[in-house]
Amino acid sequence: MSAHTPIDDTPITSLEQLRDYMLLGAKPEERWVIGTEHEKLGWMPAEARNPPYGGPKGVGQLLSAFEAEGWVATREGAAIIALTQRKASITLEPGGQLELSGAPLRTLAEMARETDEHLDAVRRLSEPLGLTWHGLGSSPTPPDACPKMPKARYEVMRRYLPTQGRLAMHMMHATCTVQCNLDFSDEQDAMRKLRAGLYLQPVVMAAFANSFTLDQRLRDGSCARSQIWLHTDPARYHYPASFLAPGTPLLAYVEWAVGVPMFFIAREGKYIDCAGLPFERFVREGFKGHAATVGDFALHLSTLFPDTRLKQHLEVRGADMSDAAYSKALPALHVGLLYDERALAATLDLFAPITAEQLWAARAAVDEQGLRADLGGRPLLEWARDVTALAREGLGRREPESAHLLDPLEANLRAGRCPADHLRPLWAKGVEALMAATRLC
Repeated sequence: MSAHTPIDDTPITSLEQLRDYMLLGAKPEERWVIGTEHEKLGWMPAEARNPPYGGPKGVGQLLSAFEAEGWVATREGAAIIALTQRKASITLEPGGQLELSGAPLRTLAEMARETDEHLDAVRRLSEPLGLTWHGLGSSPTPPDACPKMPKARYEVMRRYLPTQGRLAMHMMHATCTVQCNLDFSDEQDAMRKLRAGLYLQPVVMAAFANSFTLDQRLRDGSCARSQIWLHTDPARYHYPASFLAPGTPLLAYVEWAVGVPMFFIAREGKYIDCAGLPFERFVREGFKGHAATVGDFALHLSTLFPDTRLKQHLEVRGADMSDAAYSKALPALHVGLLYDERALAATLDLFAPITAEQLWAARAAVDEQGLRADLGGRPLLEWARDVTALAREGLGRREPESAHLLDPLEANLRAGRCPADHLRPLWAKGVEALMAATRLC
């Protein structure tokens, strides 16, 4: 969840204007970049709990240490809530998960270096504080025992989201993801990539499944995040079936987005709670004297939760966080599939027979059945092997020197396994053993 509030005071006059705003992000292929986001779960080994924000060894102190090294801080009151440096940012998720939103980079090789350098810096600055950071898709700590980060927008979400879904607080406080952000060249390219991304995410969820503990217990399933999202806020999560249809225009995405209830608007650096107000009604009627602006729409787009999301770029959001190798494999997979035209066309052809109903059925089965879940008469394991092979071919044409980033994913798929399969047995040895095995930095 971005810490940055878009500022554009242009009044909204039509849905076409909002479509055109989104298309301002379109770029020719030679200017396409890669952005990677990964969230890490914090831990205090000496106290066997998640770190709070405040205190002499809290997350706030870690952010201050980054500021002392030249990162530019954004504050709410006295609290640092975000840091920026060279187009990258470090932000806090609601339960204290530490997120790197990487800089827009030209190559996967640059992405891999950025990831390694970030993890090295987090380790170096966290060790004096007694903090460690871990690659897990879910926290063993129940949401009500998780620390709460001092960000005003999260207070609005904490009040509203539990009224929409029974697992909303788990989403906010107890999950971690790795996400890839990609460019598009025009409207048609944006919608083709959206379609491919939506088809891919149930496969990605199963292949990257690593959320097998929740509420201090070992679960039967391995992808709690997949269920948590289904029970967070259906209005902003469930996308229309038309998004999977060839030829659907970008205006259809805009029409869906403006029908979704809002969380808030931002004015003069403060969030104004308007949770539950459909954006289209805000455009028509305003809210407490405030008229709808393009900046409000940009902020609203960042609060929608489909597995693949469009803004002025594309975001693929299905994967659980795992180790450093898997956090690099996730963008490699999607770059290979979505940035190479032959691989993109082949991916869309592969999924063409799959209906929205079949996709949602597989999506619902991912948690308990994982790679065994059925999609169109085939297990997700076979789909995962197929798309990973297509991604390797795509990278062979686009960035062959980075194709090795897929190696850990392919090795697990050959064995029919996901990250959770390696880590689940550690729960019997206690949370300390699990945290030791999943430490990133």
